[in-house]
Amino acid sequence: MRRWSDCWPTALRNMRAVALIWMLLCATTHAAPPTPPSTSSTHVQVGYSEATDLFNLLDNLSDWLPGFTVPVYRSYMEAHGGLDQADRAALAAYADFRRRTSGLAKDDDLEVVDRVFAPDLTREADPFSRHFLGSAGFEASANAAIAEQSADDQRLLRAYFARFVPRASRLIAVAPHFEQQIRVLSEELSNPAVSRLASQMRDFFAVPEPPVFEARFVWWPDMETTQAKVRGRTMLLYSQHDAPTGTASMDWTPILLHELSHYLSAGQPSARKRMLAANFLRLCPSASTLRNPLNALEEPLAIYWGQYRFEHAVRGRALPMASQWYIQADADRAAKAIAAAYPASGAVPLLDDSALLAAAASACK
Repeated sequence: MRRWSDCWPTALRNMRAVALIWMLLCATTHAAPPTPPSTSSTHVQVGYSEATDLFNLLDNLSDWLPGFTVPVYRSYMEAHGGLDQADRAALAAYADFRRRTSGLAKDDDLEVVDRVFAPDLTREADPFSRHFLGSAGFEASANAAIAEQSADDQRLLRAYFARFVPRASRLIAVAPHFEQQIRVLSEELSNPAVSRLASQMRDFFAVPEPPVFEARFVWWPDMETTQAKVRGRTMLLYSQHDAPTGTASMDWTPILLHELSHYLSAGQPSARKRMLAANFLRLCPSASTLRNPLNALEEPLAIYWGQYRFEHAVRGRALPMASQWYIQADADRAAKAIAAAYPASGAVPLLDDSALLAAAASACK
């Protein structure tokens, strides 16, 4: 995950864990009001927004920033109706617009020391997408987002939405929208044990209490994986529409806690992140050669909190060391090394502890 989009294999989806969170236009759309969010005692509002759902599909369709965007939506549309030459030209134009105007496309030049921990921009949604993460309908959100662009880009965006909104609307038009998953997730997040774990997690990163988060379900066409992404204070949960109770796709809480770890980590002062990263790179020089240096320390810490310590603290169980905790091998190996050095039955580690960095570095190749 170059920009840490988290894909979870079927094996991970089957892990039972509970987590916490402290957490136009030329086309006509039938805008339904957002599902009233359900607020748990753990400072997260879980709900559904058609504007967010539509935008997520449309923004990923061009796969404008691989590693941040995902190609599965385009593949699905190609397989179910196809894309003609004009469609492909529109997708290329939209991808160019997003790369030109989003700061997310400009982080390739960061030094390695700034790529070991989640970057500061993790805590803010980019200006264009931010319009679609609130409570407004899609048309109002799109009009507001378009109005901020140049005249040429306004024409480009109106043409893009006019071309693809009708098709995207048909794909997400399933009722009820995730109502069962919203209810189950909200109930799990109300467990008092997750709040205690949240306090430990926040203290570990030494950051202030985070704001109320919004968790929003969005349609995801892949039945073999799940995914979640942080967009500022909004967490997107990629899921099939309501599945039978008890299926793996319903078990969202460990994924949410994993994402919360990234949000908290990103909130550390930049100077502290750089100091810790430099100390870690001296112990693990090979981290600088990874395609995604986050897999050396940032991801292992999220796994350690989001799966390992949570499973013990809330469910009273241990994750088998022989099982796969995470899809990426370097991160999986380092998380297990940290767990071996700091078992969940013992005291919570300190991030500033050189022994913790050494434990993670012991997994470096």
